[in-house]
Amino acid sequence: MISRLASGLTRHPALAGAGLSLLSLPVHLVLPEAVSIPFAAVILGLVAGIYVGFALQDGRRRILATEGLAAVAFLAFALAGLTWSPGFIPAAYGLHGVWDLLHHRQITTAMPSWYPPMCAVYDWVFAAGLSALWILR
Repeated sequence: MISRLASGLTRHPALAGAGLSLLSLPVHLVLPEAVSIPFAAVILGLVAGIYVGFALQDGRRRILATEGLAAVAFLAFALAGLTWSPGFIPAAYGLHGVWDLLHHRQITTAMPSWYPPMCAVYDWVFAAGLSALWILR
């Protein structure tokens, strides 16, 4: 079962990203707004940190510095979403999708080739869904 899931992930990373995002969005339907917003901000911080982990695995200082600065920027968006406007959080997820695409096309580091497209689609679907959920509340 797990090998079939892994095989599908590597063959269809965009579909996997969309599916994972659609599976995670309903959590925000049941969480109160006072919990949904900080939860989304914390997950954003974790998502940003994944690339730092890939950079550590890669070992090049330039890549580590680049990923570290990007992670700090996404954490700043998460904090802005907590202190000023929750809209910063879905915006950051959307921007993180662009960051993912840069890894797929221009930034090379030690990560599986399926990861950037999977994460980009996850981020974009999640950003759109989260925005819609929060606007409709």
